[in-house]
Amino acid sequence: MVEIAAALSMAGSAFNMIKGAIEKGQEVQDMYDVFAKFFDAKETLAEADQHAKNPSMVGSLFGGSSVEAQALQVTAARHKIKQLEKELYEFLLYTGQQQFYEDMMKERRAIRQRRIEAAQAAARKKAFYIDAVAVAGFFVFCAVLIAGFVSILS
Repeated sequence: MVEIAAALSMAGSAFNMIKGAIEKGQEVQDMYDVFAKFFDAKETLAEADQHAKNPSMVGSLFGGSSVEAQALQVTAARHKIKQLEKELYEFLLYTGQQQFYEDMMKERRAIRQRRIEAAQAAARKKAFYIDAVAVAGFFVFCAVLIAGFVSILS
């Protein structure tokens, strides 16, 4: 799982860049792109975790690594990213920028909630269209069946 190693490396380098910039006196608000890289890497790890938990049949057969190796890699990456995020929080706390981090996490939760709601709405819409097509198909089938009986009787 190369993507896990790459994402973990990206998170580590973003963490080091944030820490180094803050130590040099740069404002946290000016480093939004580096924070974005850190959290993009975290999201990539979460996606890789989901893929590892739900592999396709072909991926299971020809994945190239054992289940144990995948579990070890995913678990190690999850623990490492949690450790980095905790250190980042503590570093921001000790440098007096805790409020920025808390505001960012609040906004993150709001964005995630909106995305979940949008995904649920899309799922409901898709289910509605599938149901509508099924009902329309049933009515067409019934109409053809009735027309067939009428033509046989006439």
